[in-house]
Amino acid sequence: MKGLRKWPWGELPVYNGFTHVERVRGWQLIMWRIDNSWAERGATCCISGSTTMLRLHSESYYSWEPYTLNHSIHMVLHQRFNKPDAWRRIVDRYAVTGEEWFARLSLVPVDLAGELRATHGPEIADIFARVPLPEGVIIPHHQIYQHPQV
Repeated sequence: MKGLRKWPWGELPVYNGFTHVERVRGWQLIMWRIDNSWAERGATCCISGSTTMLRLHSESYYSWEPYTLNHSIHMVLHQRFNKPDAWRRIVDRYAVTGEEWFARLSLVPVDLAGELRATHGPEIADIFARVPLPEGVIIPHHQIYQHPQV
């Protein structure tokens, strides 16, 4: 069994109310499941259908089921608060009903993490305690990301 990946990059900004630590742990869990073949990485962008330069995106880091996006769409999605017109062009081009997950994204920052904690309790943040895993798999807790002490 492969272990959890180490975070090699810098500090992530808060996104949808999720902290750097929550975002890194979400990434670790998603990649651990993929690395051990307990989950599949998408082969096409779920917005455009593109098969090139694919990335994984999470709106909720308390979930282990990311969206597969083309890199350029992924970047515009994260920039939508500062550059909403670019995001609207993508939505206009690819949305069919307007009910697609990406068509309903807010153009102003939201605190989804706070809403989820208020609704489900603080334990929802412990994604490693909630993730379904094959029988007998033990989570390598010592590899779960901890924010470096300064």
